[in-house]
Amino acid sequence: MNNTLAILNLDHNNRSIRDIHITQKQFKFKCKRNATLCCKLGGPVLTQEDINKIKLAGYSTDIFLEPLKTNAENLLGRLKTRPDGSCIFLNYDKTQNQNNCRIYNSRPSLCRLYPFTFEILDTDHIALKLIPCCLGLNNPEGKILDEQFVIKNLLEPLFDAIKLRQTNAI
Repeated sequence: MNNTLAILNLDHNNRSIRDIHITQKQFKFKCKRNATLCCKLGGPVLTQEDINKIKLAGYSTDIFLEPLKTNAENLLGRLKTRPDGSCIFLNYDKTQNQNNCRIYNSRPSLCRLYPFTFEILDTDHIALKLIPCCLGLNNPEGKILDEQFVIKNLLEPLFDAIKLRQTNAI
């Protein structure tokens, strides 16, 4: 399966989409919130906005922030992980026999974007792609990936991830 889902023409100044061409019309996604892989890949780089959201959720930076060796503009560190590479906010719920994220509603931009990623095609165009290892991909209970899905779920973390890529943090 081609992992390109859409081509987006972005307006960086307004953080909006000028145009979108969906290449896989019936593709569906629903986060299963089981953290099978996404929360075990090492800690993502955090922006100041990410840090602020986690702090608002009640956590101090000494608990979750691992400083970067180089301090790029607007980047202070990455999310701490356990020795096995799993996120420090990942918990195993024995009653439901599954993993869950303690900060799901406040999770960092790169966590909100996963399992989607992107390829910069030129200044204004990106290819929205998927990382094909998530159980929520093409889930029959999922929502169809259309312009509204992208705007509601992916646009903000996508712009944050583009910014991170431009600073060579990811």
